[in-house]
Amino acid sequence: MFRAARPLLRLTARTSANPLPLRTCSPVLRRPGAPWRPVLATPSLAARSSATAPPPKQPIDHEHEKQVAQQSIEARPGEVSSQSSVRHVMEGSSSSARDDPSLSRGVKHDIEVFRDTFRLSAVPRESHILGLAGTLPYLATSLSTIFLAWDLTKQLPTGNALYDAVFIDHQTARHLLGVIEPLQLGYGAVIISFLGAIHWGLEYAEKKPSPKRTRFRYGVGLAASAVAWPTLYMPLEYALTTQFMAFVALYFVDSRCASRGLAPPWYGTYRFLLTAMVGFAILLSLVARAKISTHGRLSSQGLSSSMANPGIADNETDWAKLEAEDMAQARREKAEAEKKKKEEERKKKSGDGKKADGDKK
Repeated sequence: MFRAARPLLRLTARTSANPLPLRTCSPVLRRPGAPWRPVLATPSLAARSSATAPPPKQPIDHEHEKQVAQQSIEARPGEVSSQSSVRHVMEGSSSSARDDPSLSRGVKHDIEVFRDTFRLSAVPRESHILGLAGTLPYLATSLSTIFLAWDLTKQLPTGNALYDAVFIDHQTARHLLGVIEPLQLGYGAVIISFLGAIHWGLEYAEKKPSPKRTRFRYGVGLAASAVAWPTLYMPLEYALTTQFMAFVALYFVDSRCASRGLAPPWYGTYRFLLTAMVGFAILLSLVARAKISTHGRLSSQGLSSSMANPGIADNETDWAKLEAEDMAQARREKAEAEKKKKEEERKKKSGDGKKADGDKK
């Protein structure tokens, strides 16, 4: 079968070596008005097989294989140890991975993206400065709360000259804390309302009306004020937690608006930095309040327990009776001592009288 096929393949190979003629469609089969297009003849099977022929095989060097087979394996006991055949769990990276230029370029790119995020190069200079300045009252009140909480947990005088010079008395610290905490809550309510009102300003600047967009922006502004101001009537811990959640929710809304074109492109990154700073300040205040509450609870518990604790006293003994007995014993001893003293004086006087009578005789 294969012998009969070889002449056929040679014949087809010779015919495929000739240039392929152009074939055209018959005028009868062509549609009227259709353009004339030349059609190339289909290549033969032999031409396809020759185009995809495998690469030639390399000759085998039998002499070299014999030389390698005759060589003996050298003994190297110095390289064998208890850890030489063990694969470690933590293996160092190869030099190729360390020297990979694509990896270093990727790391540099990530670092540049991180720097651009906090550099805020796309943010207008005025917005950048005013936004950072707006976080200063939050940081100031939070750091003051931390200091006053530290002061209230110390017993004055502390015995340390530096601490005694820095700390203030507890009454003044409580008064300042009562002033700082409402300031922080009020400022937070103002800032949350301001962030909601920004969406009203963006809607007023639009040229084309859109009822859906208008309802969304007005709703964000109203929701921000509705959440912010009731926090002034809450306990401090709940109020700070609510304001923190409001800041985070407004950040996600602003970031979504920036990605959808409802806010400037830089607004999402700008709000991320400011929200992170404000959130950090609120967390500091919450930690300080928790420290004050824990110290006050422990102090009150310790005072009540020390007052109610009987200690090592014996409640079963009648101490009043024992005291009366001791006093009676003391009176008896005193009476006996006076009686002995009087007897000695009487004996002394009687002895002196007898001596005087003997001298007279």
